[in-house]
Amino acid sequence: MNRAACGIFLFAVCAGYSSSGLLAQSAAIPNLTGIWDRKGPIPGRPPNVSPVTLARARAIGFSLAFDEVLLPSYDCSPVSVPVILNDNYNFQITQMPDRVMLRYEKEDVVRTVWLEGHGHPSPGVYAFTLHGHSTGRYENNQLVIETTKFVFDPRGFHDSYIPSSTQKKVTERYWREGNLLRMESVSEDPLILREPYRYQYEWELTQNPLIAFDCVAEDSGFARKLFDTKKYQDPDLIHLRLPVYVAQ
Repeated sequence: MNRAACGIFLFAVCAGYSSSGLLAQSAAIPNLTGIWDRKGPIPGRPPNVSPVTLARARAIGFSLAFDEVLLPSYDCSPVSVPVILNDNYNFQITQMPDRVMLRYEKEDVVRTVWLEGHGHPSPGVYAFTLHGHSTGRYENNQLVIETTKFVFDPRGFHDSYIPSSTQKKVTERYWREGNLLRMESVSEDPLILREPYRYQYEWELTQNPLIAFDCVAEDSGFARKLFDTKKYQDPDLIHLRLPVYVAQ
């Protein structure tokens, strides 16, 4: 190959590298883009275990004391991961050069996964949100998502009011096998769980569009009127036995 041809070849390689982001890794990036229909747990794997069985005493105590009328869902506040992974709704993955978008039918949730190596800023010290801050990378033909910076959530691990703290970390791994999308997640929270909560599931590619959830707060909150108001009685503050803290 002469110098002119070699120069043209190198230019083409460099141009392809810059346009595709990481040409050398393109073969390792799975095609996960599409709308995915729920199927069930991955066959042949150990059954999923409820996080309730992994909860620490403080989490069980919170669950027993929690008043359901305080549930954020009655004001159309959505659930977060890992709970949304277990809900009976479809979702969509859109892959972009520097990020991945996850759009769920459940409560119209949209998550942004910021891919590593693109100069995205790290979250600030106060940047806690319901869905946390998600970063992603492609590894062994899988999309790996790590999410932290969650706010406290009264149903952060289970609809039975097993909460999650600001120390929650969720790691998701997605890969494709034919028309199947498979996922394994590991959720950690040393304040709430005695050991990590592991969950695995699979979806099938579908041409059906997502259906808007369109929550209406007035309708959603109507259920509050049906609760037994006798469960919690406002006490006489004079007789209420609360710990007294004296400023030193």
